[in-house]
Amino acid sequence: MENEIEKDISQVIYDQTLEKVNQNLYLTKYQQQVLTKYHIPYQKCQNYKELFFFLSDILDEEELDDLEEVAREIAERDYYLKK
Repeated sequence: MENEIEKDISQVIYDQTLEKVNQNLYLTKYQQQVLTKYHIPYQKCQNYKELFFFLSDILDEEELDDLEEVAREIAERDYYLKK
């Protein structure tokens, strides 16, 4: 049981670790997985606004909970980076 908990904690830490995508963009492993799942070219985006544009375009047409969560996190990160 204890080993499973440690494994789960390690996975959460891995998923939530920020990784530098390019000069202005940092995403967690989880965010990258979700963006890849929906074929969003996040590697080509120069900033969070550009990435959010791709996300909002898709979310205007479909309701995707995991992508909405990622969009919210990205919008929040962009907001706090401006301050």
